[in-house]
Amino acid sequence: MRRALAAIVVLALLGAGLVAAQPSVPTPRTYLLGALNLLRAHSIDRDRVDWPRAEAGAVRAAEGVPTLSGTYPMIRDVLAELGNPHTKLLSPLQARAPSAATIKVPSSRAADGIAVLEVPGFVADPDGERRYVAAGTAALRAVEAQAPCGWIVDLRDNSGGNMWPMLTVLAPLLGDGIAGSFAGPGLAPSFWSIRDGRAWIGDHPGTAEVNPVRLTRPAPPVAVLTSRDTASSGEATLIAFRGLGRVATFGGRTAGYATGNEVFDLADGAKLLVTTTVDVDRTGRPYGAWPIAPDFPTQDPETAAGEWLRTRGGCA
Repeated sequence: MRRALAAIVVLALLGAGLVAAQPSVPTPRTYLLGALNLLRAHSIDRDRVDWPRAEAGAVRAAEGVPTLSGTYPMIRDVLAELGNPHTKLLSPLQARAPSAATIKVPSSRAADGIAVLEVPGFVADPDGERRYVAAGTAALRAVEAQAPCGWIVDLRDNSGGNMWPMLTVLAPLLGDGIAGSFAGPGLAPSFWSIRDGRAWIGDHPGTAEVNPVRLTRPAPPVAVLTSRDTASSGEATLIAFRGLGRVATFGGRTAGYATGNEVFDLADGAKLLVTTTVDVDRTGRPYGAWPIAPDFPTQDPETAAGEWLRTRGGCA
């Protein structure tokens, strides 16, 4: 069930500034064709579909449908042809963000000189973002006070959502500079970076909040834990660490949603999540709709990570 939710709750990787809207109160036919036009114009997988045939078939299947929601099956049939598990239609109920008070937030613990920071997925409103970043900053500060020689970042339960609060929480561990990018056909790369204590997308801050924590031991060794439940922006958070020589990954292969979605609001409150880009790490290596393998596959990643950290300079 968790993996299914990871595929559904995936989201707005490119931020609210890219959300588009359809005209209000369309007919079911207009609504259907509008959704298909968005897929045809923006999907990174659009060349997989014979659009005249697909549109004609969808319109025939929707004849006599009295409601906008009655066209969902036709839209999802075309989504199946695109073949990308990250491109989704969310009903109005599925698209509703949870309340800020109910979301999971980062937590931490430390033992034997090693800090563990658990970073869950994040989907919520601005109040939720403030709560998430504040909790993450407090969790990081609590273990930083013990001057750990190494860090474990646990992404095993990170099923996705908005990546920017996650990266802001992790800014002190990532360090300043380019952390990755989004790339797509005919698009200029959109770079992710860390500076001034928070994550940025191009020239725009990813969060309103800033992480003020500064590490006693800068640029520490970091072990990142992953699993099949690490999905979407959980995978993007993993990718932000890849290419750093002081980082290694442990655990299981990820879910395979290392792509960026543009979010389109539909007239009835549904949302169309359209995969428009792939994630790229700081070295220029692209990812996509396939799982990311860890450096060290293991069923006991925390133990293996601790052993690896103790072989690094500061933890020897």
